[in-house]
Amino acid sequence: MKYGKSQKEVKDWLLLQRKAVRDNAWASDDSVTVKQFMARYLSDVVKPSVRYSTFIRYQDLINLHICGSLGDLKLAKLTPQIVQKFYTDKLNEGQSSRSVQFMHAILHKALKQAMRWDLVVRNVSDMVNPPSVKRYKPTVWSLEQIKQFIEAAKGHRHYELFVLAVSCGLRQGELLGLQISDVDFTTGFLHIHQSLEIVRGGGTRLTETKTERSHRSIRIPGPVLETLRAYVAGLKRSDGFLFVTTVGTPIRGRDLVKEFKGIIEKAGLPEIRFHDLRHSCATLHLKAGTPMVVVAQILGHSTPALTASVYSHVLPEVEQEASERMAKLLS
Repeated sequence: MKYGKSQKEVKDWLLLQRKAVRDNAWASDDSVTVKQFMARYLSDVVKPSVRYSTFIRYQDLINLHICGSLGDLKLAKLTPQIVQKFYTDKLNEGQSSRSVQFMHAILHKALKQAMRWDLVVRNVSDMVNPPSVKRYKPTVWSLEQIKQFIEAAKGHRHYELFVLAVSCGLRQGELLGLQISDVDFTTGFLHIHQSLEIVRGGGTRLTETKTERSHRSIRIPGPVLETLRAYVAGLKRSDGFLFVTTVGTPIRGRDLVKEFKGIIEKAGLPEIRFHDLRHSCATLHLKAGTPMVVVAQILGHSTPALTASVYSHVLPEVEQEASERMAKLLS
């Protein structure tokens, strides 16, 4: 209810409110700052719904960048121009296009929630142009290079881990989170349902796999299964983990990467990321004619369409080989 000294004053006020609604400038509480809203958004929406590592990533980008630049502004007063300048400023500071695009994704989700809470009446991030990011084209090894890597890794204390990474395409966290009980030596299946991640402060913890489809069972190639069988038989200290340090504790990702790079250097191979072992596995499968839906299952992708999108650079070669096979059949 609005009261005024005269009918004209009330009418003028009402006209202003209607104009504010038309201009998308009205909200139920225009006193909330970006910083106040983001703090509540992090604790009430993000933290309960994402993995710990994702929450930390959100928290860092929100506190350091979004609130660092926009925190004192009133949430309801954000405009497309302000947000667009924020992206430009971040790029000029030296932030990568991928990082700024991630900030945009966070801001877009947050403002969508703000609309649900009646704190804003429009999502101003819908009206800006975030920087475009070129799709990452993974660097992969050929079959000969993979064989060279496996040969160079023989005798290394993480040899079995590297062999499993190459042959089954697991994510690093999935590999490090494997328990001995996840390997079914009777059926030859590997059950993937959790991942090891680093907790801020130095510890580690097990979490659910990245997505629901990441929770999967895949068949281990026969020779790899026998390698694992011999490895487990000789394992002395593990606390249930399949792959451990010399004192039986979980392996930290950064330590594994250091060992991985040492083997690459020893073998004289082109440098790739540890995650590119997963890409190499998928590429070999596709070139060997493994159906896309099966490769998606092995990798734990949500859909075969995602797999096709990630490995689109491989498809022309795969299609050429399929065409040549068909030509041989018909001839």
